[in-house]
Amino acid sequence: MQRRQFIRGTSAALALAALRANGMDFFTNAPTRKVALIGTGWYGKSDLFRLIQVAPVDVVALCDVDKHQLDKAADMVSQRQQNHKKPALYGDYRKLLSEQKPDIVLIGTPITGMLCKLLMH
Repeated sequence: MQRRQFIRGTSAALALAALRANGMDFFTNAPTRKVALIGTGWYGKSDLFRLIQVAPVDVVALCDVDKHQLDKAADMVSQRQQNHKKPALYGDYRKLLSEQKPDIVLIGTPITGMLCKLLMH
């Protein structure tokens, strides 16, 4: 092993150790946020499940015009949440927003997916 590789490797290891000791408290002490998802298709569920993995959240509501898709997503969400609660289900996003008052709203509708694809190209 060359000296430069050794210095780079040990520097990276020390930086990672320091980040774990100090920087990770930011995520572990964060308050639990109420989350709602509008659009329970592939994009919406992917974003929501990633959020569940990385942040303390409580999914309180799901919204979709497709009742079958909505029921399937509710079952999947209840399995992935720590409290295993099934979120409230809505067919109209306006009713969801007025009744639940979520802290975070993820929008995973086909239109937002198409816009993201257009912006990326």
